[in-house]
Parts: sequence; structure tokens; C-alpha cells
Amino acid sequence: MRYDVVVVGGGPAGSMAAKTAAENGLNTLLIEEHAAFGTPVHCGEGLPGDGLKKLDLQLDPRCIAAKVRGANIFAPSGEKIPFLVEDMLGYVLDRKVFDKFLAIEAARAGVDILVRTMAVGVAVEEGFVNGVSAIREGKKLDISSKIVIAADGIKSNVARWANLNTLARLNDVNSCYQYEMVGVHLDEPDMLQLHFGREVAPGGYAWIFPKGPDAANVGLGVRGGSERSAKDCLDSFVKRESCLQKAKVVEIRAGVIPLGGPIKKMVANGLMVTGTAAHMVNPITGGGMTLAMLSGVMAGKVAVKALKEGKRDAERLGEYEQEFKGVYENRLRNMLRIRHAFDRMADGDLNDFLKLFPEIYELFHPFKDVSLSEKVAFILKRAPRLTKFLKALLIG
Repeated sequence: MRYDVVVVGGGPAGSMAAKTAAENGLNTLLIEEHAAFGTPVHCGEGLPGDGLKKLDLQLDPRCIAAKVRGANIFAPSGEKIPFLVEDMLGYVLDRKVFDKFLAIEAARAGVDILVRTMAVGVAVEEGFVNGVSAIREGKKLDISSKIVIAADGIKSNVARWANLNTLARLNDVNSCYQYEMVGVHLDEPDMLQLHFGREVAPGGYAWIFPKGPDAANVGLGVRGGSERSAKDCLDSFVKRESCLQKAKVVEIRAGVIPLGGPIKKMVANGLMVTGTAAHMVNPITGGGMTLAMLSGVMAGKVAVKALKEGKRDAERLGEYEQEFKGVYENRLRNMLRIRHAFDRMADGDLNDFLKLFPEIYELFHPFKDVSLSEKVAFILKRAPRLTKFLKALLIG
């Protein structure tokens, strides 16, 4: 089996990378270890609408479980803080449908697809990744390619096999646990709920993401090394919230999210790493779908240009890393500094900050260029009582 590009992992990053490569003329294969795309689900399924605009992606309506117009933020004190932005629209997806939709679009662009196919190694010759070894229904496959794109999630075996460092520190990951529930009493089924506080989710937050009139994803994340497990915290949260007292669990999901920023090196000879495999996740919210898809498109485009030039060394593929970091590195680094400052914030200060958040939302938007000094100056003017937070923000 010979291809120009082999993409390992059929999530949003992998499908977009494969689609981009194929529609620009490259002979492309996408392999997915599970029998179906989108399973198991490892996220809350929220997707901001501005991400779709950046991708110029038209969603199949069947992908959308609910449209949302904002969020109700609950401070540690229990105070409810409505957060609405003019023309703001987001979605709670059905990832099982959405991921399959992206894979179908890739197939229509000419991508060959193999499901139930697990990568078990990479072929390396003279310092170049030349393909992958895989197992499909008990049979070994040797797949040669000019470029491999790793989109195989947080562990990214493919990147490790190519000697790229994808390790994350315990303090830079959140363990997440989520129930999909029905029988949820939703006063506002077009509003997300975000609950903060050390008693709720140490080092993270809890969420209720509506998926219909009486259905929702209910979950939370806690910082790695927390004394309480994510499941224990979630069970306590479910017992406490009045809107969940009659709700029933219909699906359980669990996973780990990297929050320490992108890996330092995203390319090797013949290899690029995308999406969660490269830890491209918002360090505050844990959201990564938009960045995954954007990075997949970037990787696909660089693969096209590199192979047209007959080059596939790390220096040439480094255009992908440079492009991603040029657009997002400073923003994500600022977000990481903010997350570190949040980690030092007592619940009382967090109450004050969250009250202010609807006013300062634009300062913290991951796709907007706002310097750290501008953030500090604005917050200091509006809430001088948050001096401890600002000092922590400057320390990083």
C-alpha cells in the first residue's frame, strides 16, 4: 500500500488534514482504530460558531444537538452571572454524527479510509518516517507514504515512535468525567451552564451542555493529582443540582485533556503532528475542536506544497509548525499564564473575577490579539481588588 500521505486518527484534525491533502491532488489514506468515527466520545461536544466561520465549514444540520446563545456562569458563591454576546451563536454537537460527517467529506474529496485499523509502529529509514505499520482485523499492513500526519490524540503513539516529546506534566492535564443525561430540567435549553469553585471541581469547572429540551452533557474536569477524582466530584455535583434530581444517565464518558500548551516540536522528517496529539487545546476552557480542525487544514496544505517541491524533511515541513505558532502561540501562551493565575486564585477572588467576565470577554478570546499588558491594565481599572490575580498573571 503506497500513498503520498497517511493520516493516523479520524477525529476532526485527522479528517480535515486528509480532506485538505486529497482535494489538492495527493493520494491520501486515513486510518481509524475504531469501527466508527466519533466513538468513543471524549469531550463536552461544545463548538463556538466563530470557529466554523474561520474554517468556512457548513455543518450538516444532523450534527447539531442544540444551538446556544450564551452561558450562565455560576460563581463559587452560587451567584448566577448571565453571559451573552451580541450575535453570539454556538453549538452542542453530536460528535458521533459530526466526526462521521467530516470523514464522509474527506472520502468525497478522494481520501481512502480504513476503519478498525490500529497503527502499531512507524517505518523509519535513514532518519525519515516512510509510513506506518498497522493491524486491521488481525492482519498486518505495511503502508508506505511520503508524509505521515499524526492525529491520534493526547498519547500520540505515532509522534512518540518518531521520537517527538508529547509528555505532559501532571499539573498540566485535567481528568474529565461526563454523563449524558435525560430528564434534565432545563429552564434555558439554549444556554450553557458553567460552575466554578474548588468544592465543585478543583483546578477545573463543571458544565451542563444542553442537547435538547430535557437532555444534556453533564461533566467536569479536575486537575491532575487532585485528591478527589473527577467521578467523585461529578457525582457530588449531580446530587447537589436541583435540575438533575430526576435525570438518568444514558452514557458515560471519560478522558484526559492537556492544558499545558502545544508540544514544542510538531514535525520530524516525514511527519507532522496535529490537534490534540500536539496538545492544541485552550489551556483555560479545555476546548480543542476548532484548533484541531484549523491545524489539520494547515498540515494538509503544507503537505501539498512540500511534496510538489519534492521535499519532506523537517525543515520543509517546519512551515506548518511556524504557521501554527505564528498565529496561535502567543495567544495560547497568554491563556496558559491566565490559567496559572486562576490556579492561585481563592474562591473569593474568583467570585469577583467572574462577575467582571462578561465585560472583559473579548480580552480572553483565544482568536483575538490582546496583549498581556492590555489585559492587566483593563482589569486593574475595572477591578483593582483583583491585585493578587494580576500579580499571579504577571508572574506567569
